[in-house]
Parts: sequence; structure tokens; C-alpha cells
Amino acid sequence: MADNENQNATALNVPDDAPLRRPGYKDLSLVSLVPRWSGVASAPPIQEFFDTIEGSAAIGNWTQADMRQVCALKLTDADRAFYSATPVLRSPNTTWQDFKSRF
Repeated sequence: MADNENQNATALNVPDDAPLRRPGYKDLSLVSLVPRWSGVASAPPIQEFFDTIEGSAAIGNWTQADMRQVCALKLTDADRAFYSATPVLRSPNTTWQDFKSRF
């Protein structure tokens, strides 16, 4: 019983900035949490879409390249066409911030 209490106490003392996943482990199953986004008037704001990607990335230990790719996979309609017609968005040198600013 005392060992169990020590484990619980240790878990409660974890700092807020502790990694959510073990280092080096990438969890791409979280892609399923990211909804498709079309950019039509009835769609949620794009910032919500980006926030979902960033939140999933923080938990899943994704790279900027992963975030860009997940975003591209989830775009539909006019925004998918825009992505396809904009080569800089597919460049490996494009940062996530640059990518987002294009939308």
C-alpha cells in the first residue's frame, strides 16, 4: 500500500511542463482527432483547426513537418486546391509558422 501511495505522490509532483510522451516516441494515431477543414463560410475558424493540430502535435511529439503534412491531409475543397497550387507550402524549408501565415 505504501508503495502505491508513493507512486501516486510522484505522479502528482510532475511539473506542468513535463513531456506528455516519452522522448523519441511519435504518436500519429492522434491524426484522427484533427477534423477535415474546407474554409467555407460555415467552417469553424482556421485558428481552431490549427489549435487542434498543435495540441495533437504537443501530445503526440510531432515535428513541424508532421504538422504541415497533417494539415495538408485534412484540407478539402478550395483550401486543398490552394495548397496544391502553392509550391512553397510543400517545401521542407517552410516552418509551421510560415505555413500557417499563408492561410
